[in-house]
Amino acid sequence: MPAIITHHIFGEDIAPSLPAGLLAGEEELLAFLLGNQGPDPLLARFSTLPARATLCHRLAAQIQGGRVTRAFMALRDGVGHLPQTDMRAGRAFALGLLGHYALDRTAHPFVISQQRAICAADPDLEDAAAEVHAVIESDVDSWILWEKRGATVEERPAAANLMRTERIERVGGALLSQVALAVFGTPVGPREYASSVRDYEWLYRLIDPAGSARTHVVGLAERVVYGRSRAEASAHYVRRGNECAAANLDCRPWRDPFDGHVRQESFADLFDEARLAYPALAEAFVRGDEDELRRLVAGRNYAGRPVDD
Repeated sequence: MPAIITHHIFGEDIAPSLPAGLLAGEEELLAFLLGNQGPDPLLARFSTLPARATLCHRLAAQIQGGRVTRAFMALRDGVGHLPQTDMRAGRAFALGLLGHYALDRTAHPFVISQQRAICAADPDLEDAAAEVHAVIESDVDSWILWEKRGATVEERPAAANLMRTERIERVGGALLSQVALAVFGTPVGPREYASSVRDYEWLYRLIDPAGSARTHVVGLAERVVYGRSRAEASAHYVRRGNECAAANLDCRPWRDPFDGHVRQESFADLFDEARLAYPALAEAFVRGDEDELRRLVAGRNYAGRPVDD
């Protein structure tokens, strides 16, 4: 990832880059912003039978893992098969999913590099890589919320970034269900996405802000079962200030985990890089230019890892 807040703010920042009329009205903007959360809500699915939850988690991993161009072309095809009354909301949602990919593939190597460096420095953290990853992302979330919006999770709760209508839930679920089967062969029902978003929303309402009594109770329960707590790692602290070690604002060197190159970009630099890359991706998607979209994807999955596209 980045996490929920950063993806929402990225969506807000790239929406004006779309041609006039492509997002018309509040519902289409909400569909676009929810789409910017990408497949992440599927990873939060828990309030169902274990087999169904596992399918949702698997689909999220498959979307993030590869076949990026094929998945987006299938998504575009799915929009074209929606009822006429749902097409605009569907297109907005799909364009939002593309925004999630643009930010993920650009920022993820940086987050993974930090995660690996921290775990290498402390052998006790070797088995807690996922939690370290989540702490980095939640720190960046809290920083970017203050840096760009002058707010904390007290004024702008993370769960509020999941505003939607019944139509958006239904359309998003239909599109992801089609992509799941057509591209990945994973049979995820069209209602699972709406349920996943509700689980995601409930989770952040439960754990935020970090340090609350609820967060401690959830963390204690997780540590009893797993020995560590993903919920506590994902919770957002109330922070008022522009300093954030996790954002690398001093541009210290870091090593790209996939090509070994030493880089110095801050998270702010990477955010802007993704923002500037998005319009070309969106244009290729809207035009249905598969060759150009594949060229822009450049064989990189959501982690920024080179894969077979």
